[in-house]
Amino acid sequence: MDVFDYLNQYKDTTFKERRFNEVDALIIALLSYVPYDEIKLGKDKTKASKLLGLLGFYIPPKDTSERRYKYLRLLKECCLSKRYGNAIFAFFRKERDPENDKQFQAICVLLNQNLYISFCGTDATTLGWKEDFNMSYLEIVPSEVEAVKYVNFIASKFWFKKIHLLGHSKGGRLAITAAKNLKNKKRLGLIYSFDGPNFPPSCYDEKYKEIDSHVRCYAPNESIIGRLMPEYRAKKIVCSTNSLLMQHDAFSWLIEDRSFVYDYQYKEKATRIVSTINHTLMTYDDETKSLFVEGLFDILERLDIEKLPSEKELLAFFAMRLPFVFREWKNTPKEKRDVIKKIIFELFKDYFFGK
Repeated sequence: MDVFDYLNQYKDTTFKERRFNEVDALIIALLSYVPYDEIKLGKDKTKASKLLGLLGFYIPPKDTSERRYKYLRLLKECCLSKRYGNAIFAFFRKERDPENDKQFQAICVLLNQNLYISFCGTDATTLGWKEDFNMSYLEIVPSEVEAVKYVNFIASKFWFKKIHLLGHSKGGRLAITAAKNLKNKKRLGLIYSFDGPNFPPSCYDEKYKEIDSHVRCYAPNESIIGRLMPEYRAKKIVCSTNSLLMQHDAFSWLIEDRSFVYDYQYKEKATRIVSTINHTLMTYDDETKSLFVEGLFDILERLDIEKLPSEKELLAFFAMRLPFVFREWKNTPKEKRDVIKKIIFELFKDYFFGK
């Protein structure tokens, strides 16, 4: 079963009857993707019952993706359930800063006498993806700086509660960074990272060792995003109904009773892809990787691509823009063109001819 089946099975089960588990953690992590600003969530605290009423008046835009509808459905079913129906949603924050390559979103959920801070992963915009690419050479990106500020702000508002941090994709990395920089670590509960990318080796420092025992990391068995950069700690490997990049969609993760369905090891094809990417990332210095990212996203910006297409629309989307891609490629400075060609060629060579 998936998260919706889990919700349906346990909708009338309180946390006193069945305690909080890893599937509940994933659900709260996914709730960070909900467009609370469009729903008109209050600035401070909003009960689930009131949020359900706001949802009743919300009409999603025509271009709303299938995945976003799933997030909205997830929120609605949580609010309707006995298990999550007494939740309080507080201090939603969304920051978009194209000049500094920052895409940040987070929500605080008060549930069953516990405080959960949920960090949103990458949205479907080129801004969000560019910040992800920047993680390949920056030890800390702007959304991580924002996450640190946010967690200490929330801690000051709820000084008497244990703080649990959660996130999917980039949100998982934000959760770990925020935990490392929490001022009072005695208040730190568990940290959940669901298919979150890894850190450069230098980030696993003394501050990280202070929180390592609190960290719980998960990745699907054909994970790519969650295995970018070498792994410092082993992750629990989850089975999925999808394959490769599509497994990053946590709605595809398999659940049995109140835990995930686990696999023993990652699949060979995904491991080969990840090894190729990581080898390339380790081959080039930070300046070269910076040129690659800037060159690639400069082209996307000049093509006026702000929002990336869904998997189903991908081929048609780029087929329509192919003539313009060639034009903008010619308009890209030679230095950046050379780096893009070099790295793409290296990826191709490593994948097909590497060991």
